[in-house]
Amino acid sequence: MTDPRFRITRRRLLGAAAGLVAATALPGPLLAREATSPATARIPRFAGTRPRHLAWVWQFRHDGDPAAIRDNLAAHGLGVVLKTHDGAEWMSRYDPTDHAVSGPKIVEQFARFFEDGGVPFHAWAVVKGSDVEREAELAAEVLDAGARSLFLDLEAHAGFWVGTGDDAAAYGERLRALQPSARLSTSIDPRPWEIDRIPLAEFAAFTDEISPQVYWGMFGSKANLVKYALAGEIPDEAGVTPTFVLASAMRKLEAFGLPVHPIGDGTVLRDPAWPEFLEQSYGARADAVSVWRYGVVEPAIWEFLRDNPPRAGFEIYVVQPGDSLGRIAARYGTTVEEVAAENGIANPNLIHVGMELRVPAAGGGASPSGTPSTPPVAASGGTYTVQAGDTLGHVAERYGITTARLQAANGLSNPNALHIGQVLIIP
Repeated sequence: MTDPRFRITRRRLLGAAAGLVAATALPGPLLAREATSPATARIPRFAGTRPRHLAWVWQFRHDGDPAAIRDNLAAHGLGVVLKTHDGAEWMSRYDPTDHAVSGPKIVEQFARFFEDGGVPFHAWAVVKGSDVEREAELAAEVLDAGARSLFLDLEAHAGFWVGTGDDAAAYGERLRALQPSARLSTSIDPRPWEIDRIPLAEFAAFTDEISPQVYWGMFGSKANLVKYALAGEIPDEAGVTPTFVLASAMRKLEAFGLPVHPIGDGTVLRDPAWPEFLEQSYGARADAVSVWRYGVVEPAIWEFLRDNPPRAGFEIYVVQPGDSLGRIAARYGTTVEEVAAENGIANPNLIHVGMELRVPAAGGGASPSGTPSTPPVAASGGTYTVQAGDTLGHVAERYGITTARLQAANGLSNPNALHIGQVLIIP
């Protein structure tokens, strides 16, 4: 996100997976015939989904073809974080490829494209503070178009944040007025002196977590070592490691009382760098991690993330008509107070349909004591009855299997040709 040295294109195609899920059309001009209204294009979200590790995508001209990205991430059980806008401009201003995001309609198409392929869709954007009203509106449009969450890249480098603390507060007020329950993360350069240059307190007041960019591979220069020392942070003989970068950042971030979602350096493979990064992230109570960025990631990192999935003790439950916090808590064997505290809910009576809640996961905490109410399911003996809004990717995610495996088990030549009432065999 910060260093131009890493703008190298590299992508890895997995042919077998690509052949199974390539039936969904690519976003961009090729999808014009599929354009729908926001009301009908909204991405269905299901109870019982677990967190995923995420891969960040910057520009397609640098990171590769959307289909190749989707198929590779699906094969490794990862989600995507796609850059949708920069300040008050959509990414089509910067990325000349046909698939660059040029508005909320394209975001809707990308959300469907990735989600149908079994890849949870998230978005990110640079915030600048030069036009807070417009920037907040673009962010709200991205979330309304189907992004599960939005990461706000807040840095003080050239081309990034130029506003004041008041601008930050105004941006947050406007965005929360438009999206009161959306999941937002503030992504930052975690070097102590850089944290002091941004209005992090104002952003922490309206976002749900902080995502430090733990780029240990690029923070070990002599200039950085001097600045770390001036900030009272001196590495041991191991040097600038994931442990050092994250620990020095956490000493500042703990004051904000927010969970963290660390972003790791995808250009570094040195053992034991990534195992160390993941363990340190879990030690900081992170639920999952990200890797920056798709086009420069060492291939072995995909396998590492696949083989070391998030170990979060919660699931995401989407509030349905007729739900109450008491009913949801009872279903998962927990209390209203615990669910309210985990989700920052001040008034447990003020939940609304579509709101995403973190609840204890089966096997990672309390087990659900009843069947979630969404979507209505006739599931017994290893079968699932297709409901309105279902896709093969969503059904596969709900049962913790791959789309390809579910497709093969049911002999489906076209994974997009599901119909309501169809009974699927769950392998």
